[in-house]
Amino acid sequence: MLLRLSAAVVLVALLPKGCEGWKGSVGGGFNAEVDDYKHGIMRTRYRRDGKQTYEVSDVVVTEPESKATAAIPKISTDASSISLEGLKATFQSGTQQVIFEITATDHESDNIEGTFTFPSKNKLYGIPEHAMDLPLQDDRSYRLMNLDVFEYKLDDTGGIYGTMPFLQAHSTTTGLTVGILWLNSADTSVSIKTSGDSRITKWESKGGIYDVFFFPGPTPADVLRQYSYITGKMALHPLFSLGYHQCRWNYRSEDDTLEVDEGFDKHYIPYDVIWLDIEHTDGKRYFTWDAHNFPNPERMINKIASRGRKVVTISDPHIKRASGYHVHETATEKGYYVKTASGSDFEGHCWPGQSSWLDYYNSDVRDWYATLFRYDMYKGSTPDLYIWIDMNEPSVFNAPEVTMDMTAVHTHKNGNKATHRELHNMYGYYQTMAAYQGLYERSLTPPHTKTTRPFILSRSFFSGSQKYAAVWTGDNKAEWSHLDISAPMLLSMSVAGLPFVGADVGGFFGNPEEELLIRWYQFGAYYPFFRGHAHLETKRREPWLFGEETTASIRKAIVRRYQLLPYIYTQFFRAHRRGESVIMPLYFEFPKDARAADVDRQILLGPAVMVKPVVASGVRSVQYYLPSSPWYDLYTGESYNSGDLSLTAELNNLPALVRGGHIIPKRERVRRSTAAQFWDPITLVIALDKTNAAEGELYLDDSHSFEYQQGSFVHRRFQFSNGVLTNTKYVDDSPYATKFPEDMQFQTDILIERVVIYGLTASPEKCSSGTVEWDARTRVATIRKPNMKVSSDWKLHIGTDAPTAGDEL
Repeated sequence: MLLRLSAAVVLVALLPKGCEGWKGSVGGGFNAEVDDYKHGIMRTRYRRDGKQTYEVSDVVVTEPESKATAAIPKISTDASSISLEGLKATFQSGTQQVIFEITATDHESDNIEGTFTFPSKNKLYGIPEHAMDLPLQDDRSYRLMNLDVFEYKLDDTGGIYGTMPFLQAHSTTTGLTVGILWLNSADTSVSIKTSGDSRITKWESKGGIYDVFFFPGPTPADVLRQYSYITGKMALHPLFSLGYHQCRWNYRSEDDTLEVDEGFDKHYIPYDVIWLDIEHTDGKRYFTWDAHNFPNPERMINKIASRGRKVVTISDPHIKRASGYHVHETATEKGYYVKTASGSDFEGHCWPGQSSWLDYYNSDVRDWYATLFRYDMYKGSTPDLYIWIDMNEPSVFNAPEVTMDMTAVHTHKNGNKATHRELHNMYGYYQTMAAYQGLYERSLTPPHTKTTRPFILSRSFFSGSQKYAAVWTGDNKAEWSHLDISAPMLLSMSVAGLPFVGADVGGFFGNPEEELLIRWYQFGAYYPFFRGHAHLETKRREPWLFGEETTASIRKAIVRRYQLLPYIYTQFFRAHRRGESVIMPLYFEFPKDARAADVDRQILLGPAVMVKPVVASGVRSVQYYLPSSPWYDLYTGESYNSGDLSLTAELNNLPALVRGGHIIPKRERVRRSTAAQFWDPITLVIALDKTNAAEGELYLDDSHSFEYQQGSFVHRRFQFSNGVLTNTKYVDDSPYATKFPEDMQFQTDILIERVVIYGLTASPEKCSSGTVEWDARTRVATIRKPNMKVSSDWKLHIGTDAPTAGDEL
């Protein structure tokens, strides 16, 4: 028999004040504990009396407002209350209520089962990873189980590479949203159905305790900020990682790698990172090099780095059981491998053959693993080398469901043990934690002069992974359907608090036709993580191998990505500082638009840029739904009203839209990498709303260090209204924003070289600095060379009454 918990959830509009927690016996063989956190977040845990059970650790980063006490089981503030009565917990915020209730118990079983009931009109989102539509569907059971699934199927609820047991419930009637985190790392299923006036989600996990967070919202973005407050905000990744990444399994040698690197320059295509898969190693021994094909890796990396670029190598979790391999010998000597139930090292097959897996649950193992990234340990590595972790579900080729035996044993530093069944979905999470530590700590030593931000890509993930790594959707296929499904997959991850996400451009398995490859680059240029990747047995597909017409189309797509990087980097900083996302579905910005709540093939990049892919051969148009607000073609300025819209999309162009009321910072000059464009001037694209106003922001720093945490950055706010463009310091007064001291300053002389305005009805004729050009056909105004510093306060008057010189504020 399973243990059953039921809860009725309704939308919460008010944020509660702080209150004291509570813990104690609630009868029925259970102890309960309730804690309150900032922003109205509540946590409830139920534990069986006298039974030691594994509990998820190392995810929650925030302490409650006050520790639980043995007070009466009722906690009240002016805005909210929570009360416990037997096996029932009731949350109250204003007129809104949340109820948890344990209705049956079986203390012999380790399995648990919980049910949340929402109002029937709520849309549900989250609980990735599945190759499915974004809105969660009735009469389906979604499995949350990290698995290496070969050629995963579409519209399938089975588990694949990663898990986020977090769900948003959204009402388009009220525009309000709540969130639920079921903090459990065991194999879990979530089934959904509508019954009468209720939408019911039933959660079943094969181990652990009841550990539930409730996030009151009231907006979708607030729920995400609250979730990030608990599980950690996304790391601010180095700027280069937002550029284009070139990868395949495998570049064969140093000469092959350098030839590809040079090919990008030869064909005038920007890129930032080249990747090396498992074949670069000595017999799949990670932290080594194939001495024949990569005899001087340091020289190779330095040559690539001389062009402002980076190298990424792979480090999978399985360790080859080979005599003389220093990683294996140390792990064996120190007892650092996961064990079998009988106490021997767990063994299985993966790429190297017979392998064992490090027990990253143990912080001593993580500390040791981190040392492997040191330059004296990882011979041939340099400060321009970063890390990719694959196969970390973990994948075990000769085991049921291609993963670790569920009876395998992990041992915490304190000696406590947990079965793999209990913490399975966190195995990859712990490895990314250790890798992040390693890349961070290596930068504390020479030749580094600054502590540098790590970059890690991980295939497996869990709640909190956003603190350490980027993630991709794994081994997709070179098929139109996989391009199409990439949008809702990435949106589902983003809704669940994982902002730095992408899908392999072109598809990993198979050989894409040229048209599919072009369309994928065009859409992938707007992914947060932008990488082309391919399987060992596919044909080579570097962008210049298909003829000049295809090369030109791919070049155009990648160039557009680099032109948008000032805007994209600013969105990454917002996500890092506030706990927001980089891309989002329409309902985030238009919460009361019932139609927008079902749109999952259009993505919003930040709040202002929207794009949708072409997903079929021969199609030369794309169909949009535009919520309220004027919209413009991002690249031409042509304006569109709300409603349904069909846009021409010739093979060499995928249109993207900018939302009225926003200002987009860009860099128009084409460079070879992010490093090469670092000091380039800025163009501001102003898309006017119905009141002829707009607002935007721009974030700049040194692109790679942690000095921004001491205030070494520039964050500017641009406002346009009544014919005046104003530049002032951006003051982030959000209650969710991390506050940075101002001990340091980032010095920059970067200029605004161009201002482009969409939505004017007539030529502005003149401006207070620079020259005005007016295109009567497109009704786009361009102010050239105002040459005003990004980092200074100023006003630029635009229009017939403009003075002849710019004003410093």
